Amino acid sequence: MWLLAAALASPAFATADPVRAVGQTCAQLATEKPDDFPARLCASMSLEEKLAQMIMSYPPLDKEAPVTVGAVIILGPLLKNAKTIRERVADLQKRSRVPLLVAVDMEGGKLNRLQFVPGLKSAPSGQALGKMTEAEVEAWGRKVGREMRALGLNCNLGPVLDLAGSGLMFESERSMGDDPARVARLGAAYARGQRAEGVVPIGKHFPGYGELAENSDYNLVVTDRSAELIEQHAKAFFDVGNHLGGVMLTNVGFSVHGAMPAILSPNLVAMAHRNGNGWVTMTDDLAVKTLGNATGGDQEEVVRRAFLAGNDFLLTTAPVDWEKAIDLRRLMRELVEQRPELLARVDASVLRILRLKESAGLLETLKRPRTTSGKSHKGQVSQGTRGKGAL
Repeated sequence: MWLLAAALASPAFATADPVRAVGQTCAQLATEKPDDFPARLCASMSLEEKLAQMIMSYPPLDKEAPVTVGAVIILGPLLKNAKTIRERVADLQKRSRVPLLVAVDMEGGKLNRLQFVPGLKSAPSGQALGKMTEAEVEAWGRKVGREMRALGLNCNLGPVLDLAGSGLMFESERSMGDDPARVARLGAAYARGQRAEGVVPIGKHFPGYGELAENSDYNLVVTDRSAELIEQHAKAFFDVGNHLGGVMLTNVGFSVHGAMPAILSPNLVAMAHRNGNGWVTMTDDLAVKTLGNATGGDQEEVVRRAFLAGNDFLLTTAPVDWEKAIDLRRLMRELVEQRPELLARVDASVLRILRLKESAGLLETLKRPRTTSGKSHKGQVSQGTRGKGAL
């Protein structure tokens, strides 16, 4: 049974409405500003294509079919060696009509996903970065970014901007410290370095994991942190500003925001959008079974609430074509069909995603003029296809 009615009736849903917060639709913007390429591209998409852009998943299992997500995350068995990654990423991009964000969870230290890359064997942890100068941190951001781009990776799920002098983030050496001003300066330096090498950095875990001892991957963690302290932790993210491409929200719940995981809180997603310099917002892994504890064990309800909360990207570490995977696109489509006003909210998310891709130079191939044969390049948006569900 859906728990949607109860969720929408709760105070956390009542105080922030992602639908009312959106502006013009893609079609309206494309009409008013014909040179706005992301708006034109968005306006040319069908609903299915738009919803696909809002999914970041483990690469599909099918090695031949078109890739129908907006982003992929490379992890686990794919992180064997440079050759494997380069070949897989190139193949995924070839099969995608809109260039993909290709992400890796690269933090360094104990969570060094790219330790097989010679130049990154000693990539420092967040704790080690916290003891460096801004120049040193920016240099590491550039070095990691350069090695990532050489592999075809263009998005990093980092830096970690959680403030902690104790607890899980401190003990795991992921936090750069507990001083919000210093963490923001170092986070900005690292993000600048990544951007300079063509990598989009995603700050995490908004609005801040803090000094909690429990691991939200294994338990439903709720904190009584005050609204003022939440703002203080979030400021570390805000002060990094547009050096970040976006933020990943935490699975931690905050009692002052309904005690549900932050990824399911319209209030907290709206906070990131309102202060985030055009940031995209992203869930943490929706495949984490513990999240079902917030919805009476209903994992599909987790997806519905994450979508209704206003997240731009729904992240899952499961392949979308895996037989046991939750069909994210179907669940989003059903909600939009029930509530057509959600179309504007979808457009807002897709626009943010496409603008982020444009800022990273990923849409340049789609902007190429027609060939001498009169045919558009793959994915070309023309006056003839706009609004007809073609790319």
